[in-house]
Amino acid sequence: MSRTARFPKNLVASLLFLSGATALVYELVWSKYLGNVLGNSGQAHAVVLATFMGGLALGASVFGRTADRVKNPLALYGLLELGVGLYALAFPHVLEALGALWLAVAPSVPEGWRVGPRLLVASVSLVVPTLLMGGTLPALVRHFASSLSGVRRELARLYAVNSLGAAVGVFIAGTKLVPAVGLSASAKMAAALNILLALAALALARGFPPALAPGQAAPAAEGEEEVAYPRVAVRAALIGVLLSGFTSMLYQVTWIRLLSIVLGASTYAFTLILTAFILGIGLGSFWLMTRGGKVDSLRLFGRLQLLLVASVCVALPLYVRLPYQFRSVHWMLSRTVDAWPLFQVITFGFCCVVLLVPTFFMGAAFPAAARVATAKVSEVGRQLGGVYLWNTVGTITGSALGGLVLMPWWGMEGNFVAGVVGNLAAAGLAYAAAAPSAPEPARSGFAPRALWPVGAAAALAAVVLGGMHGWPVELSSIASIRLRKPAESYAALLEETKRDLRPIFYRDDTFATVLVGEVEKDRLRFMKLNGKVDASNGSDVETQVVAGHLGALLHPREPKNVLLVGAGAAITAGSVLAHPVERLDLVEIAPAVIDAARLFKEDNRNAVDDPRTHVHIEDAKTFMALAPRKYDLVVSVPSNPWVAGVSGLFTKDFFQTVDRHLTDDGVLVQWIHTYESSEELIKLVIRTLRDTFPHATTWLGPHDLVLVASRKPLDVDARRLAERMARPEVKADLARVEIRDAFALLSKQVHSEAGQLDFAGPGPINTDDQNLLEYASPIAFFVSNLDVRVKDERRAPDGGSRLLIHPYLREHPPTAEQVAALHRNVERYHALNDPLVRGVATLWHQLAPESQEAAVALAKAALAQQEVTLAASLLEPRVARGEREPDLMAAYLWLVTSRAWAARTVWTPVETSQALALGREVAAAHPSHADLAKALRSLCNTLPASECEPSASPVAAPAGP
Repeated sequence: MSRTARFPKNLVASLLFLSGATALVYELVWSKYLGNVLGNSGQAHAVVLATFMGGLALGASVFGRTADRVKNPLALYGLLELGVGLYALAFPHVLEALGALWLAVAPSVPEGWRVGPRLLVASVSLVVPTLLMGGTLPALVRHFASSLSGVRRELARLYAVNSLGAAVGVFIAGTKLVPAVGLSASAKMAAALNILLALAALALARGFPPALAPGQAAPAAEGEEEVAYPRVAVRAALIGVLLSGFTSMLYQVTWIRLLSIVLGASTYAFTLILTAFILGIGLGSFWLMTRGGKVDSLRLFGRLQLLLVASVCVALPLYVRLPYQFRSVHWMLSRTVDAWPLFQVITFGFCCVVLLVPTFFMGAAFPAAARVATAKVSEVGRQLGGVYLWNTVGTITGSALGGLVLMPWWGMEGNFVAGVVGNLAAAGLAYAAAAPSAPEPARSGFAPRALWPVGAAAALAAVVLGGMHGWPVELSSIASIRLRKPAESYAALLEETKRDLRPIFYRDDTFATVLVGEVEKDRLRFMKLNGKVDASNGSDVETQVVAGHLGALLHPREPKNVLLVGAGAAITAGSVLAHPVERLDLVEIAPAVIDAARLFKEDNRNAVDDPRTHVHIEDAKTFMALAPRKYDLVVSVPSNPWVAGVSGLFTKDFFQTVDRHLTDDGVLVQWIHTYESSEELIKLVIRTLRDTFPHATTWLGPHDLVLVASRKPLDVDARRLAERMARPEVKADLARVEIRDAFALLSKQVHSEAGQLDFAGPGPINTDDQNLLEYASPIAFFVSNLDVRVKDERRAPDGGSRLLIHPYLREHPPTAEQVAALHRNVERYHALNDPLVRGVATLWHQLAPESQEAAVALAKAALAQQEVTLAASLLEPRVARGEREPDLMAAYLWLVTSRAWAARTVWTPVETSQALALGREVAAAHPSHADLAKALRSLCNTLPASECEPSASPVAAPAGP
């Protein structure tokens, strides 16, 4: 090949690389656009993916035939790219019109049948650009192919270049471009690049005619053997690419779920998974390009299918170890913004470990099979389009069935089994259609001995897949996306998990893998979604209860129609149903969550099966857009916004949709977490909410914030509030979280309306187009492991005069019993050195100066703030009077320990042995008092080891502080 001929080939390959990158930018951006219109449910994702793949296949078929007839296929490529770029500029307007059509049609369609209108909207919006994209590769292959062997070589080369460009495109779009500039600007930039590519291709087409004119016979290639495969081989290759396409998407759906459990289901993780998947395909195609033309492509296709089976079988034992390995590597990183890129590199490395080898074989398999089906250079476009069509029938079936039907039916484990069976079938067809001993691939005939590699691979799969039955439950049980010190080994982690955790529910559904586990020793039951704990009957209960009651208690009238977004353990639903509501629409995106929530019926008051509850398996944004009624109260308690798709429930667009579906005096209750977040993100959510709702207040969850928003100011009447809280079901439900009266409830207000605005301050708004929360939340989750302490008006210099508790206290001074209950609630969820704990303890002691409990509470808070003198004045007189209660004695021992460490030097010794002897005496009478045992051990540390041997104490020291 001359240098002048090589130059345009390399230049056009560069254009194809860039067009592959823009195609994945479009796929990412358009899928998010469509998700905003059609919802982010698993069903909607499958519809968008199937439509995208279907359009590409149709385009390859239609424009593949056109490429065979046009004078210059390179010019056709340029026109196709120009069409894609121009359509991308018009896409938002097209989608806006189709979205209006969807909103007009969908309400009249039953919920279970809305996949039809969804498919119609997605198809109409994507058919034009995907049709044009699908024709680009056949056009370029036809332009540069001068011989049959050249076709096969160019196909592998261009397919590899296009795939590698796609990997780069999805990586840049998902990690840099969209986070920086948003959806609209990203699409416009990709469109501008497409138009430049088109102009460059059209300019090149004028100077570089195709290697073979339409209708011209292909010359014999010197030193290369032209091989035309028989019909039986072509048929086997076409069925093979169909099966290969089916299994590739089946694996992709399953790998995404598996890695989401291991790595966390953030949008960055999804981008890195997709990048690794496409990168492997591109590398496989690139490798095939280096293979000579004399290789039997059909048998090679069969071998690649068997190698794919072997790679899955070898990797499967590794899959269940990934949570431990990832946690171990994660633990070694510092939690800083500077370490975030390194964390992403490590995450990508784990994606590559799982995906790169099998996708390499996938990437080589498609062009290998396409070589078999291309028998005539002059018709290469049509034949290649046919191969694409067969492959895409498989990919559409794999993505749709894999996610919507097979995953809920038999789960991740079944999907891998089905994928392996499909690969073995494709390999069997290829080996059966290829001549086992022929010198040329043209011979056909069946010899049973030729299938021995298939039999060997099947035996390996049976042993591995059968021997690892139940591995997904083990994977979900040990997975933990929150950072904690890893076990010494994988075996130790597994033993610890089996000892402490009993799985009582497991299911893979379209949207999530749901596991309910029980920690028997603590009687704790929790629910995991994709490896992340999303609900429990432990420390999460107060947040769930408060979110369920606040709106109904503060509403100007009794709410009748209520919408709840996010089921979780349905504890919030049960709290809402404690009030006399007539209808509760419960919207949950993951169907398995609903069945799992039934296992919490003792905690949620059997809310799922309450006759007033109407369950809707749907994306919340879609449901709200199509809701046939207005609601008096909307309660939104989704998962954390760093989970992909969830941040869409914290955008201005969503809040405006809620506003349209609220009655005139309707109320929105919105949850947002403060742990593993940042102050700026909490401000962003509040600013976005207040951009739609003029009135809102903030309440403590206690680990989270609960925002109560409305169009009109809420006039809270103390008498009405007390009457609602006095209802037997409401009273009992609130009592389990130590909220027994209006004083306790109003004490949880953090911001007044004005205070909330002061806290949020000026700044950006979160929108569907530029979803700042979606991309900033995972970084905040990585960096921060502590609660964010928001500016709390309860600590304000003016005593919180704008809070509702302020006027309430003037008319309803609290009793000592009320303050004692408030202290129990505050102390349970706040650090002892928190000024709130100190403040409540101080009030309690003022109201009950003779109470030992109040004195101990204030002394512990004072010690936590290193005020030893105050603590001593509260505790020492009581000990001197002979009081020996274990709580008092534990606080006293902590006091002595603090004083010893604070004041003792070689010149000022502090005597602690007397206190130690007294503590041992009380501890002997109360051997099960954990705090006393801990305080005793801490005091021991202030003495020489000989004076504090374990045998000297009647109390066994607990294992750990």
